[in-house]
Amino acid sequence: MLRLRPPPPPHSHTGVATSRRGQNRVLTGDHKNRISTQQRQSSSTQLKSKSAGRGGRQRKSNAHDDVIAKNNDHSSMRKSVPHRSKIQNDESTQQYHYRHRQRRTDSSQVDNFSDSVIHNNTQRRRRLKGGSVNVNNTQSLFIALIRLVLLSTLAYCIMVHAISIIYNIFAFLFGLLHFSRRGRTSYQLDNVYVHNIEEIRQVLELTKTEYDLLRSSSADEQTHLHSVRGEEKIGYFEQVVHPGDKSVKLSVPKFYASVSIGENGSVNIGGQTMFRQLTSGKLLTPELVKMIGDAPSETDPIIAPYDRTIFVSIISKSDSQCSITVTNLLRSATNPERIRVAVVDRTNSLSSRYVACDAPPIPCSSDPDQILCKYNANVDVYEMKMELDAGVMFARHIGQRMYRGEYYALQVGVDAGIVFSDGWDEELIHQLEATGNEMAIISSYLSETKIRDGNRPIAAKPERYTICHASYKGDGRERRLEHIRSEQVHQTAPPDRTQTPMLHPFWGSELSFSRGHYVLQVPYDPKLCGLDEQDEEISMALRAFSNGYDFYTPTQSVIFRTKGDSNIHNDVVASCKGNAKNKSRKRLYSLIGLNNDEDATPHEYGLGAVRDIAKFFTLYGIHASERITEHRLCEFVTTGNMHDEFVPHLRQDGMGIDYNRINFRFHELISIHKDSHQ
Repeated sequence: MLRLRPPPPPHSHTGVATSRRGQNRVLTGDHKNRISTQQRQSSSTQLKSKSAGRGGRQRKSNAHDDVIAKNNDHSSMRKSVPHRSKIQNDESTQQYHYRHRQRRTDSSQVDNFSDSVIHNNTQRRRRLKGGSVNVNNTQSLFIALIRLVLLSTLAYCIMVHAISIIYNIFAFLFGLLHFSRRGRTSYQLDNVYVHNIEEIRQVLELTKTEYDLLRSSSADEQTHLHSVRGEEKIGYFEQVVHPGDKSVKLSVPKFYASVSIGENGSVNIGGQTMFRQLTSGKLLTPELVKMIGDAPSETDPIIAPYDRTIFVSIISKSDSQCSITVTNLLRSATNPERIRVAVVDRTNSLSSRYVACDAPPIPCSSDPDQILCKYNANVDVYEMKMELDAGVMFARHIGQRMYRGEYYALQVGVDAGIVFSDGWDEELIHQLEATGNEMAIISSYLSETKIRDGNRPIAAKPERYTICHASYKGDGRERRLEHIRSEQVHQTAPPDRTQTPMLHPFWGSELSFSRGHYVLQVPYDPKLCGLDEQDEEISMALRAFSNGYDFYTPTQSVIFRTKGDSNIHNDVVASCKGNAKNKSRKRLYSLIGLNNDEDATPHEYGLGAVRDIAKFFTLYGIHASERITEHRLCEFVTTGNMHDEFVPHLRQDGMGIDYNRINFRFHELISIHKDSHQ
């Protein structure tokens, strides 16, 4: 019985070997054992021959293909061989295939093992170098951080300077465009001093001689001062048209040093030509200003300043406290004989509370030692009916007309209810002289006090108002520039600012102390009706600045307003008929150049020729065309930075600060501005 050899066991999927060509081959369990044994025996040999492995495997594969091809040919040629031989041949062929697969699998696994060993060695080397890599990474990170900080700082500095440069360029171009459109600067500001020096000197000499003769012929020859009493009888009064009603004319004193010039060049005192018209708003020379007021004593130069005369202008509106205020003023002064008081009182004769401003509490015949009896010749009162009241600016104008050449000029309050501290006259003179500036004006708002008794002495206080904040109020084209009392800085003077007054930008009507020529150079306009203090203050500030004057805040307060007094000067002004108030405001803003579409009108009641108001706007951050203002100006002023930056440019002759030498523009980015100029 013929017994056949059983067929080979079926293929098992228990193991899969992957060649380098990516082909999968199925191996049996016996073959797997053989491969693992041979793999251990030939692993070392295969590692040494890796470089030639790829070529050897290729050659073995080719030989394998040749053997398979020959076997196929041989089996096809021997089809008639008995079945037993065929089975034997098939078995030998399968064994050959198994052995060949074994060799190929061994080489593939050896290659995979070699790659694994190489990969493990590479990872080991990387781990060994890991410590130094971390150190290098930390150092690189620190260096990168330093570079980032330096580059950020540099970029910030460049950006700040670029912003500043761009801002200044646009501001400069805007200024050129603005003034080329308006064409306003018609004055030759480089030559600020008057040219007609001889003519002005002649006028001042003749004026002083004329009034000295009038004073010597007066009833009281003992007085050092001249009064306007009796001038109307000798022709030193003139007629002016009421600003609110052209059908009404008022008889008022003539301006000091007003002249009439004949065709042959003769000069007559008391004419229609004002002193401001002679100077054309230009700066007086030091020699000319010495001719205005009492000349200092050469024998006693220390005491002489306090012996100089003071002109005090007060306006009242039927106030029962007026005589008490005048009494307190004279009693509190160190040298009352050198003080001349001019009061413009708008009276209401029907009021039972009315008391004349120069009337003592009891008749002088009963008590001649009363202060108003003793110095009655030093007080001039101009009374005007209440129905003719045209507002504070017209009343101030009449008060200025009573100036008669005093060395100093003081304007106080909008109320008669004010109180003076002891020695106020010497203190104000000391503060003004400490500035070293002939064109200085001590100006501020009055601090408040609870003391209402004019007979009770009061001491000066180390506090003051700094006027440094202005803004536009109103709607649309009615927006107007003003600075309100409640928005200003009221504080004690810093310890390092108590010796001399400190510069500040604006002027206040409640306190203004200066040399007497200020009254002549910046007179109030008599054609303004019904305007309030806000219009008054900003217009006078611009006019005084353009005429060369500088504003200082006092080191301490010596004059106070009584707490609780209300402003009674802004009540209904019945005399401003029709559209007189609106016309007055339009005239005012045209004269000072605050109407956007109009040029400043050259006029004796307009701007001066020493400085252009464009400089004023530039210095203090005011944009007149847009009607907006910069903020934070008070920080620049109250710290004394403005004073320290501007005062070094005071002219050598003491005739004001030369702002042509100051290249400064205030804006809110003041820190950037300072950095760009360092």
